[in-house]
Amino acid sequence: GRGVALTAAGARLLATARAVLSQAEALADAATEEASSLTGRFAIGCFSTLAPFLLPGIMDHFQRSHPGLGLDIAEASAPDLDDMLLQGRIDVALLYSVDVSRQLVFDPVHAYRPYVLLGAGHPLAKGRSVRLADLAAEPLVLLDVHPARRNTEQIFATLGVTPRIGHVTTNFELARCLVGRRLGYSVLFQRPAPTLTYDGQSVVTMEIEERLPPTVFGLARPAGAFPSARHVALLNHLRTTAGP
Repeated sequence: GRGVALTAAGARLLATARAVLSQAEALADAATEEASSLTGRFAIGCFSTLAPFLLPGIMDHFQRSHPGLGLDIAEASAPDLDDMLLQGRIDVALLYSVDVSRQLVFDPVHAYRPYVLLGAGHPLAKGRSVRLADLAAEPLVLLDVHPARRNTEQIFATLGVTPRIGHVTTNFELARCLVGRRLGYSVLFQRPAPTLTYDGQSVVTMEIEERLPPTVFGLARPAGAFPSARHVALLNHLRTTAGP
């Protein structure tokens, strides 16, 4: 169907209404905060590649600590999460800092350092680190999910290295499987605990020797939304538990 676009006046009215509602929710949260148990519904969005690493722990924590609080979970790309936040369909979103809308407030949580994934039998997999420049002639398995692709492209641009793209996929685990089969290498950010791929191949995590800035993920909310006790509880949990 055809989409409906808000007028400028409508957008301002929506922002004002959202701010009023969020402040009302914050006051309600504050009234029950002394009971140390949150209630109601809390809609959390999460960037798709972050979801397996963050959402299970979040859901487990809130079920144990706040059993009266219902969670509504959405996994999506970064642009879709931006839209969902601004439309009021979710309360908060877990995102990378890359290209966060100016209409959102972004609270940083943790900085990920990119790494290279190699098949266990790769000649360079014997050490602990590798130079991306030494892999430039080999096929790159590129994860094509925004902003993961842009993050990877910025890394190579920063180093002045032009990668030879061999395979492109939107599936994180498929990228790992292709690397495990020695069909290329990949540059990734999240670090799964298992060293085996879905199809049983061994992969090796290698630190990147070149100096690179980290990529930050955090919690985003609409600029007009007052941070509720639920938001603060989630932010505190993430800052306490976010891994390497």
